[in-house]
Amino acid sequence: MSFSTDSWLLAHMLLFLPLLHPLFAATHTTPRNATCHNTCGTLPVKFPFGTGFGCGHPDFSRYIRCSSGTLQFSTGTGVYTISSIDYPTNTLILTDPLMSNCSSMQNSGSFSLDRSSPFSLVTDDTFVLLGCSTTSPVFDQNEELCNRGSGLHICRGMYSCKGVTGIGLAPNAPISTCCVYDPQIVLGSGFMLDLPKLQCSSYTAIYGYGGYEGDPMKWQYGISLKYNDSYYSEACRNCEDSGGLCGFAGLNESFACVCRNGVNTPNNCFGRGYAWSGTWRPKIQIKMSVGGFVLSCIMISLCFSPFLILQQTFGSMRAFGLILLGILGAIASLKGAISDGVQPLSRIAIHKAVLALDDRAYIKASPPVLGLKGLNSEWVTLEYSISNPSIDDWVGVFSPANFSSSICPPETPRAYPPFLCTAPIKYQYANYRNPKYENTGNGSLRLQVINQRSDFTFALFSSGFLTPKLVAVSNIVAFANPNAPVYPRLAQGKAWNEMTVTWTSGYGIDEAEPFVEWGPRGREQSRSPAGTLTFDRSSMCGAPARTVGWRDPGFVHTSFLKELWPNSEYTYKLGHRLFNGTYIWSQMYQFRASPYPGQNSVQRVVIYGDMGKDEADGSNEYNNFQRGSLNTTKQIIRDLKDIDIVFHIGDICYANGYLSQWDQFTAQIEPIASTVPYMIASGNHERDWPGTGSFYGKMDSGGECGVLAETMFYAPTENRAKFWYATDYGMFRFCIADTEHDWREGTEQYNFIEHCLASVDRQKQPWLIFLAHRVLGYSSCDYYAMEGTSAEPMGRESLQKLWQQYKVDIAMFGHVHNYERTCPVYQNTCTNKEKNYYKGPLNETIHVVAGGAGASLSNFSTVQTQWSIFRDYDYGFTKLTAFDHSNLLFEYKKSRDGNVYDSFRISRDYRDILACTVDSCPISDCQIILWIFFEMRILGSIFLAIFWAFGSLERARSHGDQPLSRIAIERALVALDNRAYVKASPSVLGLMGQNTEWVTIEYSVPNPTIDDWIGVFSPANFSASTCLSENPRVGPPFLCTAPIKYQYANYTSPKYKDSGKGLLKLQLINQRSDFSFALFSGGLSNPKLVAVSNVIAFSNPKAPVYPRLAQGKMWNEMTVTWTSGYGLNEAEPFVEWGAKGGEQKRSPVGTLTFDRRSMCDAPARTVGWRDPGFIHTSFLKGLWPNAVYTYKLGHRLFNGTVIWSSPYQFRASPYPGQNSQQRVVIFGDMGKDEADGSNEYNNFQRGSLNTTKQLIRDLDNIDIIFHIGDICYANGYLSQWDQFTAQVEPIASTIPYMVASGNHERDWPGTGSFYGNMDSGGECGVLAETMFYVPAENRAKFWYATDYGMFRFCIADTEHDWREGTEQYNFIEHCLASVDRQKQPWLIFLAHRVLGYSSADWYAAEGSFEEPMGRESLQKLWQKYKVDIALYGHVHNYERTCPIYQNICTNQEKHKYKGTLNGTIHVVAGGGGASLAEFTPLQTTWSIFKDYDYGFVKLTAFDHSNLLFEYKKSRDGKVYDSFTISRDYRDILACTVDSCPSTTLAS
Repeated sequence: MSFSTDSWLLAHMLLFLPLLHPLFAATHTTPRNATCHNTCGTLPVKFPFGTGFGCGHPDFSRYIRCSSGTLQFSTGTGVYTISSIDYPTNTLILTDPLMSNCSSMQNSGSFSLDRSSPFSLVTDDTFVLLGCSTTSPVFDQNEELCNRGSGLHICRGMYSCKGVTGIGLAPNAPISTCCVYDPQIVLGSGFMLDLPKLQCSSYTAIYGYGGYEGDPMKWQYGISLKYNDSYYSEACRNCEDSGGLCGFAGLNESFACVCRNGVNTPNNCFGRGYAWSGTWRPKIQIKMSVGGFVLSCIMISLCFSPFLILQQTFGSMRAFGLILLGILGAIASLKGAISDGVQPLSRIAIHKAVLALDDRAYIKASPPVLGLKGLNSEWVTLEYSISNPSIDDWVGVFSPANFSSSICPPETPRAYPPFLCTAPIKYQYANYRNPKYENTGNGSLRLQVINQRSDFTFALFSSGFLTPKLVAVSNIVAFANPNAPVYPRLAQGKAWNEMTVTWTSGYGIDEAEPFVEWGPRGREQSRSPAGTLTFDRSSMCGAPARTVGWRDPGFVHTSFLKELWPNSEYTYKLGHRLFNGTYIWSQMYQFRASPYPGQNSVQRVVIYGDMGKDEADGSNEYNNFQRGSLNTTKQIIRDLKDIDIVFHIGDICYANGYLSQWDQFTAQIEPIASTVPYMIASGNHERDWPGTGSFYGKMDSGGECGVLAETMFYAPTENRAKFWYATDYGMFRFCIADTEHDWREGTEQYNFIEHCLASVDRQKQPWLIFLAHRVLGYSSCDYYAMEGTSAEPMGRESLQKLWQQYKVDIAMFGHVHNYERTCPVYQNTCTNKEKNYYKGPLNETIHVVAGGAGASLSNFSTVQTQWSIFRDYDYGFTKLTAFDHSNLLFEYKKSRDGNVYDSFRISRDYRDILACTVDSCPISDCQIILWIFFEMRILGSIFLAIFWAFGSLERARSHGDQPLSRIAIERALVALDNRAYVKASPSVLGLMGQNTEWVTIEYSVPNPTIDDWIGVFSPANFSASTCLSENPRVGPPFLCTAPIKYQYANYTSPKYKDSGKGLLKLQLINQRSDFSFALFSGGLSNPKLVAVSNVIAFSNPKAPVYPRLAQGKMWNEMTVTWTSGYGLNEAEPFVEWGAKGGEQKRSPVGTLTFDRRSMCDAPARTVGWRDPGFIHTSFLKGLWPNAVYTYKLGHRLFNGTVIWSSPYQFRASPYPGQNSQQRVVIFGDMGKDEADGSNEYNNFQRGSLNTTKQLIRDLDNIDIIFHIGDICYANGYLSQWDQFTAQVEPIASTIPYMVASGNHERDWPGTGSFYGNMDSGGECGVLAETMFYVPAENRAKFWYATDYGMFRFCIADTEHDWREGTEQYNFIEHCLASVDRQKQPWLIFLAHRVLGYSSADWYAAEGSFEEPMGRESLQKLWQKYKVDIALYGHVHNYERTCPIYQNICTNQEKHKYKGTLNGTIHVVAGGGGASLAEFTPLQTTWSIFKDYDYGFVKLTAFDHSNLLFEYKKSRDGKVYDSFTISRDYRDILACTVDSCPSTTLAS
């Protein structure tokens, strides 16, 4: 816009200034959908009441609303039904559903009435407390809280009722536990009936007797309230005369006449122009008038400008755009401020206080010493007197006791005679519970104080809050040890088995040494040190935190309790060792350690936001700021045994710069936070302050700018100033965002959120929960609706694609102070019609607002959105209960009674998570090929399909068939013959502790054939009765479980066909169940069950078996994984280990399992299914390099018995870069064989046993093994995984056995695998990812790096996309780039499928000599980072290439490489055992050695300069191919083609 245009526009704006205000007022209307009604159900509703938001007077709207035909009254203690309204007398009757009456008595909630509300109790109301403790304060003779005259007959009447049995009393019980409550309250100043504090079970309220004082059945039960009728105005009367209803509109809540025809006006429904001259909120009206004025200026000027100027204006906007944005931001900020209420302490103009000490006035506090019994919370009694009392007099509690102007910081100028510069920590009106105070000037109060590291005084002020005058100061009271350690807060650490304890004390590190003494409950205790933090006034960003709200925070200590045993109970206490040797102790606490990630046990999580704190003594105008906070806290404490972890998602205590409130909040939640982890998120009231880096420039934190929240509570963030983090709890992954920092795409936080969501292993942790303070999803609150966003502006624009892509189950938010739940929603559209029971894929994310934990409630918009399922304008919290990996329960509970008011369930399988939905899966290769088919038309499609089919056929042929799949077990018929038999012996196996035994089988059949066969079944009962209910019985009795192995009946019995008699010796392993043997005729295709043997079993089928070692995520960490039949509800697993010959210790264990529903399809889900038992993993940390350790597996039964495995031993890894001989064996595709010849020995993985035997023979010369995919070829027959782990036990129990993912472990259509084939038999990765540990960030994404001495291994997952731009490609580059080649010169790349070079015939037929798209992206990385050797499986043979880059050999040597290789040597080592694959007859230039036989490779690093490569055959263990590499470190640094960055003359 040009200067002249700017001037023209400004002139137009100035010309219209006189017209704007009336014009804006005349056009101001309420939303058309804010329809008001004159009835609610059958109850007439008249002004000042209304039926919803925008109806009636705004001062009443916050208390009264119509919901489902019921008129409701809301207070801080709940929502009550209005049963009647008497408009002539201005009274209404409330009924409390939990209140007792003569016919029904039960435990009641509390009742409160706000001091600032336009309601007061009617003088005839009688409150009766029932079932009170004899120690209740109502029976204190000094308090006179009970009416002991006429009240006695009321108690007798109530206790004569039969309903009294509901509170545990007999009819006509003594009335000593009854009190007609008469606290001499000042009507109109609020009321609080706090039953827990008063120690009473129930209450009733009586507003009349109807002339039947002697018959309690006819008394009128309910609470009668009188309301202020001074709100009626002439404008409202004119509106009603025109047929309208009086209401209000806009953020300024100005008057509006709500008309029936939908045209709502600021005057009347006739349009006569009755002007409304006032407003409901004068101060707010002024601010909003300015906003509307400027906004109108802009709009009118634009409308009257020429089109060209309008176009230029929208093109640049310049200053006016910024003004408009500022106004909109101010509107949003103002509304937010309105919804949060006012911090009570901010009402006191303490800086204006003057001294007016009066010798006649006094205030006395007792007792003078608190906490003599170790308590950190005590009640103090105050007595006071003043000569000139008034209703505005108040008592302030100050700590430290000296609060005179002498303590003011020097930068605070003394503006006039003595004044104060520190706010009280709490206050109360002097006439509270002292109705005669205004006449006598005498009063008393009981206030609760907590240990806050200093002494206390109590001050009596006159002249109210705005011009306070200090009249009298009390004596000093103090806790016996004000420095004592108090208010512990537990939190999850950065590791799942770490708990942190944070607490506050008055002891600095120059005075005492802080620590935690802790240990398993009832066992030896140890001590852990603590770190200490504090801050001073200069750390605050502004007032009041830096001025009147400042209070010394003391010292905040945090200790890290590590290596916890999952689910174990621990006790702890806080300690400080003074430098004189004295110990200061806290009381004893306890907690339960977290479950192992993925552990299948019941896990219960509570989540809420915006709770704040309340004062149990009624101070700080109880219920006017966070009116539901105490109820929420009490309900959680009551349910604490059924809660495992709590998340408070922002707006924690609403200190808003008054630092004393943080101590009071931590004291309030101590029973919770000292027992279960209390995790927090950052909210606007913790963080926001202009110019401090917060995303919003508001002043909501009161100058704290995050310092208090980041110091007082621990969270496992990388940087506490950036308060986003992830935490795992059993089957849950929680991703916690920080909405006070930018979350949008491209930011650091966005990258964190994506990594958190992407890195979770949904097989272990199926429940993915996103948490944040502000609503980044969906909310129907009125101020979001007015903004037209239904969320925080810019909230979900960036994040919804992440929630959708990574299938977030539930996103939960605070900030809006109510409860709301959406349907599963994406891009404003519901994708699931269900509301309470979700089965299968959710398809989208359910969004929940849970910000109603305590702070003043937020109104809903009257717009009913299609995605909003449930709303509640009340206080409450949410609870998630994960029963297992497939079933989750969500509950919303109200704070007033703890009952459930909304709930839903999710039931699904792992495959439901893998299923693709809109925008949740990348475009697959199949989709790309379908698109190619369309473009190539019919001819190209047929050609490509045939080509692809040939490739698939060749691969299938090369792998062979899983032997068990040949048995049509589902066709089996029962044809039992009394003349046939099968006998097995011995009947009990493993009596000497063995896990492998030979069994002799004798059998006979009258009509033998060569097709007869013996099947081994486990469990022994394999009848049709074990079939799932979902498998219909389609014919005569059939079987639905395959045998675990089989053999033909004539095997080793050549005369069987003639005699019908035979004998077999079969080898069994311990597989957690018993066994039976069945004789079948009819062959494998049409089996007929002829005879079944006796049952045999191992002496302990549940014993811990088949340990598998693996490298941990650190070089000095070894993991041990094993299988057993013991679940966590039966025994506690552990590993006892230590240096050989040295002291042994025990390490805890995580436990995983899965059920049939975790499988993706048949046969794994059907005939191949077998219970996997329990898979345990322990982490042995802090190992000494090369040291020998012994270990054994243990399970401690709950009766005290310990079940042990055999002892084993291993050698710890060398440290990275260690210059010692290191030997590595690598192979792929080994599978398993049967030593007894069963399952048609040698027809499936015919070389597997030979490979295993050679490795065992050479085990003393092997340090680590890599099995790079296609592990056991179970192909959906789960029993084979046990048999494989038993086969490799001698190896895997002694040295690390590292695995990679292959197609026979992972691939299944529609489950996220890169290839859509069915090679895994329905396992879809679950077995491999559970049975073996690898140090991956996410086991479902099976790529990882591991260091072993001078080697760096980068292991890719070829069943997920590896191409440039993918997550895996980035990992591969990071793995290759991050190695220090001076320490680890030998860089090895491993993968299953051939991403490099192979002469396999099917690759040659494709013309690629590799996996299609294999090396195109990766070869530049191998070359750039100088990978020495890349090894693959998948092709079942052996082949080695020259050092090669882009199909060209870069070194002519074949066996002795010296200096720079210039390229990477590629090796196929897929001949570990599975049936061999043919080579193409074509001889490529890059292929140096091929072998069509079974074998494996071995790398030996002698030092940093010399490496030996060997290929050994499995049949004899001899070397058939080899080469050496000899070089210096400078040879690695030397540049070759594409291995160094380009240089210029300048560089």
